[in-house]
Amino acid sequence: MQNKIYILALAIVMITAFSCKKQEDLSIDKIDNGEVSFSPLEVGNYWIYEVSLMDKTGQLTFVEIDSTYIVGTKDFNGNTYYEYNSSTSATYKQYLRDSASYLIDEKGEKFFYHKNNADTIEEQKIEAFGYLISHIYRVIYHHDELVKCVAGDFPAIEARYTIEFPLISTKTTSYNFYSLDIGLILRADAADVNGNRNIFSMMRWGKAE
Repeated sequence: MQNKIYILALAIVMITAFSCKKQEDLSIDKIDNGEVSFSPLEVGNYWIYEVSLMDKTGQLTFVEIDSTYIVGTKDFNGNTYYEYNSSTSATYKQYLRDSASYLIDEKGEKFFYHKNNADTIEEQKIEAFGYLISHIYRVIYHHDELVKCVAGDFPAIEARYTIEFPLISTKTTSYNFYSLDIGLILRADAADVNGNRNIFSMMRWGKAE
């Protein structure tokens, strides 16, 4: 058991180091003209979310209102990214751009891609001493049903992000739903050890004028 704990700790260090060193694949071209967008990128765009805590029974408890907005741009590796800030966290920053229809950050992580159902757009496996330590992957799902958020019901595509640690039989999954020309309308974070997860449900959104 102690060996498994040691290997798991080593995996966490390796995952952190890999995430810090990873860079965007510069061979991916920028978004094609005329492509649709599931995350409108323009300075001044904003999304307002009702944040709730959902327990393991599905009961929701209101927490706060969050405003996420694009404040400007920044260049990394010769490409321009849009900077996202949040009203509920002074330290939150995220940098994203469209790259051949992928929504991608400055480290090269792919967050979304709308074209193919059941498409694995991001995957990492770490093995050590003959063990599979961790398996991380993000899969895209197309749904026929509308997705409900505070603002209403919308057609949306899901990006499901899973982290597995097979040695301790642990798996966490988060869910993000994107709607055409709107962006992220619903987000369900991975559950904590008590089975609670944060839910971000879009109330309204706006585009820069």
